[in-house]
Amino acid sequence: MIEAVIFDWAGTTVDYGSLAPVIAFKKAFKDAGIELSDEDIRRDMGMAKWDHIGKILELNNVKQQWEQKYSELPKESDRKKIYEDFQRALLHYLKECTELKSGVLKTFNYLKEYGIKVATTTGYTAEMMEIVQNKAAESGYTPDLVVTSEDVNGLGRPSPAMIQYIMKKFNIDDPKKIIKVGDTLVDIEEGQNAGVKTVGIVEGSSLMGLSQVEFDELNNDEQLVSRNTVKREFESVDTDFVIDSIFDLVQIIEYLNESMDKKW
Repeated sequence: MIEAVIFDWAGTTVDYGSLAPVIAFKKAFKDAGIELSDEDIRRDMGMAKWDHIGKILELNNVKQQWEQKYSELPKESDRKKIYEDFQRALLHYLKECTELKSGVLKTFNYLKEYGIKVATTTGYTAEMMEIVQNKAAESGYTPDLVVTSEDVNGLGRPSPAMIQYIMKKFNIDDPKKIIKVGDTLVDIEEGQNAGVKTVGIVEGSSLMGLSQVEFDELNNDEQLVSRNTVKREFESVDTDFVIDSIFDLVQIIEYLNESMDKKW
């Protein structure tokens, strides 16, 4: 039987489209004179933010902009400054981007009703999570365990360390009894590295990169194309299950439970 579900936060359970970190990254880099595209930011979304900034600074177009502006490549002190600016910006935007995605509360209540534990992992810091967690709690979403890379000596995604930490806390030995749900490829890598079942959420995901308004404004054919593009990305990394929205998670749990029963 499935004993625990581990959710990501932004783009998975809150902040449709994972907009807050994108806005904060753009601001921090713009303050340094560097222009970023959404694609630059989203390709490594889900990592611990310090690691993510390191990845962005390694992009060829970013290095070219930096060299053109400063006549040298970015140093560790530059990375630290951007990280500090990013943190300040994100802490501000998080207060405005913590609304629960549709279906989260209903699914959470289902999990509670059937005794399935709920935990979360994230690329956010503990300070950032305090804002998000408190806002989510006001709406009734209160996971049993909230874990950041700070709980595991800075080992962020795609390391399995946060999931392994949760397994110990929940006293679960078999990773096949756990589902990891996320909206980025790094979420899926994290789950795969821990040996748990992985579920990718399509609508409102960072991979889709659209706000709720932008998605709703698409016609049916355009929505279908957008969904299918994201599904192919998840399938390209062998995600176990890909679902349109969190509403579909219950079916996955029931399917896995039935499959486990048959094995026994």
